[in-house]
Amino acid sequence: MKILLLNPPDEKGGLFIREGRCTQQEGIWAALWPPISLVNIGTLLKEKKQDVKIIDCPAERISLKKLKQVIKSYQPDVVVWSTGTPTIESDLNLAKLIKDVKPSVKTAVFGTHVTVLDKECMERNPYLDVAVRNEPEYTIKEWIDAIINKKGCENVMGLTYRDKDGKITRNPPGKYISNLDELPFPDWSLVNTNSYRLPLKGDCYLMIAPLRGCPFPCTFCTCQTYYGNKLRLRSVSSIICEIRYDIQEFGVNNFFFWAETFTINQKFVKELCKEIILNDLDIKWTCNSRIDTVDREMLALMSESGCWMISYGIESINSKILEAVKKNFSYEQISEAVRLTKHNGIMAAGHIIFGLPGETVESAKMTIKKVKELDLDFAQFYCAVPFPGSELYNTALNKGWIKGQGFESFRQEKAVMSLPTITTDQVVKIRKQAIKEFYGRFIVIKNIIRLIKPRAFGSIASSFFKFVKGLV
Repeated sequence: MKILLLNPPDEKGGLFIREGRCTQQEGIWAALWPPISLVNIGTLLKEKKQDVKIIDCPAERISLKKLKQVIKSYQPDVVVWSTGTPTIESDLNLAKLIKDVKPSVKTAVFGTHVTVLDKECMERNPYLDVAVRNEPEYTIKEWIDAIINKKGCENVMGLTYRDKDGKITRNPPGKYISNLDELPFPDWSLVNTNSYRLPLKGDCYLMIAPLRGCPFPCTFCTCQTYYGNKLRLRSVSSIICEIRYDIQEFGVNNFFFWAETFTINQKFVKELCKEIILNDLDIKWTCNSRIDTVDREMLALMSESGCWMISYGIESINSKILEAVKKNFSYEQISEAVRLTKHNGIMAAGHIIFGLPGETVESAKMTIKKVKELDLDFAQFYCAVPFPGSELYNTALNKGWIKGQGFESFRQEKAVMSLPTITTDQVVKIRKQAIKEFYGRFIVIKNIIRLIKPRAFGSIASSFFKFVKGLV
């Protein structure tokens, strides 16, 4: 069976990452990610001796027109693709393009948006055969097995599908993979690894997923929709083997440890760092973290094992806003975590969201002021977006904060919630102000220049002009 796996193009020309809770556009500081979910799925299907092809359209600069030619040439039996809320309309429309080329092909989508709004998405698009809900790998594998064995979909948990009569049926949820060591290492030969490079540095990098699930109840996040709220850890020995495999097979020694909160289990992180050091693995890596999950000992081990940057979800410095989104830490904790990170020779990045419930112009301006006082090397500034699958989405619907807004507006550079305390225009203006004030400082510019490698200048210049254009 021929199976085509896609990260689809955006009809508006953006280069979009569609990976679990992360649906964002490439920018200066947001590199295109290696599509780990697609590669995981492809690896499982290759083990079943299927003919698998992965096309990451944003990474390979493949337009809809060119994709149509690829489909004509490859003639797949099944096409599966990732989706994101900001691009959901064009993502779903892809089903018609595929069926126009080959009417008999089976079409399926996965992602957080279609997990939550599965029936609505299928009702709007009659060319879509299947929506995969939650964690996709095993559900897709079982669906493919059902097709090969000429069985129906009724026993494939986690699947919403169109039966022979056209009726949309929603099977019970699938079980999350309890032992993550069961998954084979991602076979990155399925994609062009040269397409994925670190921002500023320009070095090739790959992703490693050391854990899944997140017990934290942040109201704006959709991660539990994809991987659930129960923490599942891989064995440290499995991760060490995967690092060796990636170095030997793909010649890559830069990694992004991708997780909802990589540092959630300090014992696990410390053990992993010690094993990286003991095995003399010469790697450089980055991760994400929460302010309240790091300490001095762990940060020292992270630095010694090759960690060069940590991205912290700060969101706001206003205690009432943090409490409202169920992220209960203080500005003092934020400041201390950043200080300890820098003390251990690790660069610190912060993610800030403007326009969360309770935000005012005054609180947003105070956040800008306080963020500049932190010793952050980089900062990503967003507008609050109530993505389907988050508690914030349900709250925004119930309180009438989003009216007449199409999902194409659900982008983190735009404000879509009309809060009683701040307007959408004010949120957008404040975000732009924050970017200008933070990146207009000499110390930040110096840090950026220090990281840039000559081979990355071309892509950075292109991204920079798009970035400045967006601020005007």
